[in-house]
Amino acid sequence: MAPPRFCTACGTSLSPGARFCEQCGQPVEESLQPPSRPKVEVPGMPVVIPFGTMQGGILSQKDLVLVITEESLIATVPRGEVAAAIDGNREKIFESLDKNGISGRDFWEVSASSSPGLPHAYLTLRQIPADLCSQVNSIRSRLRLEQAPWLRYATMTPAEILAERPESRRIPLEDILYIRGEDLVEDQNGKDLLVVHTKDQVERYRLALGCYYPARLTLISLLEKRQQMYPFRERIISIVPACFEPGPKDFDFQYVFNLIFTDQRLILAVTPGGEDEVERRWDSFMERIGKEAKQRGVSLEAYSAGADWEDAPWQEFRQRSFSEILDSDGVNFFIPYSSMTGVAYRSGRKSTISLSLPSHTLTLEADPLFAPGPLRVAQAALKGVLSITL
Repeated sequence: MAPPRFCTACGTSLSPGARFCEQCGQPVEESLQPPSRPKVEVPGMPVVIPFGTMQGGILSQKDLVLVITEESLIATVPRGEVAAAIDGNREKIFESLDKNGISGRDFWEVSASSSPGLPHAYLTLRQIPADLCSQVNSIRSRLRLEQAPWLRYATMTPAEILAERPESRRIPLEDILYIRGEDLVEDQNGKDLLVVHTKDQVERYRLALGCYYPARLTLISLLEKRQQMYPFRERIISIVPACFEPGPKDFDFQYVFNLIFTDQRLILAVTPGGEDEVERRWDSFMERIGKEAKQRGVSLEAYSAGADWEDAPWQEFRQRSFSEILDSDGVNFFIPYSSMTGVAYRSGRKSTISLSLPSHTLTLEADPLFAPGPLRVAQAALKGVLSITL
């Protein structure tokens, strides 16, 4: 069966074999379908990400475009006429996505298969529905996004971009310790948060219409390449579950992360699934091990200390690829061991795990039942790579 087609002028569904739109009379434009399973690769450079803002003062924000090259991340403030053109595109894209029920993330991921100035890969290979490809191509053609105003930056050198707008900011990739963020999936016109931690500063950007995803993907790919990480050879050493991060600045929510120690990096990932499902699985697991401890006549603490927990809910991460782990939630992120100065566990009324970096310390509340064991495993395996103290 041939995939559905849509008019590039009005978006109306086309009849099979139609040469003109039955709604508006527009000649039918045949468009190439992006491959259903694109190759995962480091994106072509530069990658240009529109629809961003950054804090310009106490009560003001500045529009920005992110330009990512092999060497740096540039946040540039578009000049007047360019900014106006980008704003016009933003409204048209929002209206088109809203009308067709397409998420910003899906729009940019399909666009990235063939568009200049975008990363040409996903983190996780996904089958792209044919009708979604056709709809996205129709929107891109109708809005002439192959000549989008932000693509001018793809033809400029970093020096030219910085000279045009002195308030632009450039971060060398070698200075980035890690990147993280928060996506507001259900808010179509919301502004997702991208946070870039460097040796000397923290930069926070807001990105609308799903542009957070290509920006995040590109930076993750480049940081993996720069750190000489090889996910296909990577292996999990141990997992510390249920680590709560209280109140990260500018985030709308608080998160419970699993600390996944691999032989190449530390990944912080939330447990996949809906909140109710995750809570149900955790409660079921705790009820079971509580009964087992009682049957053996030992405390839950003593029983936990000597168990491997191979069937614990968090062990499911071992069945996933590392790209799947990172891509399963937009808040998941990783910290290279080379960016860290150490990990310290402190037991007490509120047990904590502190992740120390040159610029700051990230402290999470840990579960004393399940933290010490996996930390000891990581301590032994990463000796000489990462200092872990208990």
